[in-house]
This record gives sequence, C-alpha cells and structure tokens, in this order.
Amino acid sequence: MFLNIHTHHPEKYDNEQIIFNLIIPESEEALESFTEEIPNVWLSAGIHPWYIAEDNQKKQLDLLSKLANYQQVKFIGECGLDRLKGSSLPLQEAIFIKQIRIAEEVKKPILIHCVKCFNELISIKKIVRPKVPMIIHGFNNNLEIAQSLVERGFYFSLGAALMNEESNAAKVLQQIPLEKLFFETDDKEISIQKIYEKASYLLNLPLNSLKDVIFTNYLSMWGEHPVRR
Repeated sequence: MFLNIHTHHPEKYDNEQIIFNLIIPESEEALESFTEEIPNVWLSAGIHPWYIAEDNQKKQLDLLSKLANYQQVKFIGECGLDRLKGSSLPLQEAIFIKQIRIAEEVKKPILIHCVKCFNELISIKKIVRPKVPMIIHGFNNNLEIAQSLVERGFYFSLGAALMNEESNAAKVLQQIPLEKLFFETDDKEISIQKIYEKASYLLNLPLNSLKDVIFTNYLSMWGEHPVRR
C-alpha cells in the first residue's frame, strides 16, 4: 500500500491510502455548509495561511475544533506560515499556534505549510513545545534548512520535486532519516507510486522496503506497532 500523506485530489486507487486535505474556508456561508460535503476518505483539516479570515477567524477555529474530533481526520493542517502570500505574518503565527493547541488537544500530528519562515517555525516549536509530530509538507529546500529541521525533530513529506534529480528535495533525500520521511502528491497530477519509485531509486532501497518504512512511520506517530505485511 502506498501512503499518500497529503493530496488535494479525493480520488484514490486500490493500491494507495490517501490523506485528502480539507482547507477551512473563509466566508461565513461556506463555513456553515462545510461539513455537508466531506468525502469519505482519510483527511487532514486546517486553516491554510493563505485563507485566514480576519473577520471570521473564530468561526474558522471553531469549525476546525469540531473537525479535529472526527475519526477520519488523521492530521491537523495544512497550516503554517508563508512570507510571500496570505495575511500578515503576526496573524499567521497566532492562528498557527492556536491550531497547534487544537492538535495537542486531540493528539493528532500537524501538517505544515512553510514558505521562507523556517526561523519563525523553529522558534514557535521551541516556545510552544508541542508533543505531537510536526511534518513539513512538500519539502524542497536546501541541506542547511533540512539539517536544522532534522535536529529539531521535524518530519518531512516530499513530493513531485523528487522527479527532478537537480531539485533540493532530491539532493537532501538521503540526508533525511528514514524514520522521519513521508511522500505526497499535493496538488500535482502524478501518481504516488511514481514518487515512491523515484525515491526508491534515489535511496537505493527496494520499493517494498520503502513502503514498509513509510507505513511504520505512520503507525509510530500514535505509538502503534507495525503489522507484518
């Protein structure tokens, strides 16, 4: 089974398990009707930094608190920080911290969107000291940033950038501890199997072994023991 830890496409194949991302909407009307159209798959749910509603942030957080208790919601996110787009950085930080608190309450991992804010992200982790795992989704940054995040216990989810062997993602893949690794398709039109196959080649690790590693990583987030497959 190929675990796709973050996707914006709700369709899945028989050989994969997806975690479909729900982005909490901004408008009051969309917030009120949001739970009526939730697909019946594993989910992540969060307030994306691009879509923080200054006037409706309390309702956004209230909806997230409700969704966070759904059994099919496996992760909180994607949430985080973006220096290039979205609301002001101080507001993003405040909403991000509140989402960390929600994740802590329900004991679910956090999927993080981070663009040019890694220093701020590290500072928030140091101050808030969450116990739940924190996963950087779509990681495609340089080795220095990767090493800094590894030292602080972050997990990494890598995606379609791996298909380009000159990308940062491909270059740092071998430097990420296997027990901290996941894969995703995000919003790209590519199969998760192709991403696994490329990672298997770059890591010089058999595909079935890599699938087992990622499955074990997922289970370990809840202290569960892997099942022999």
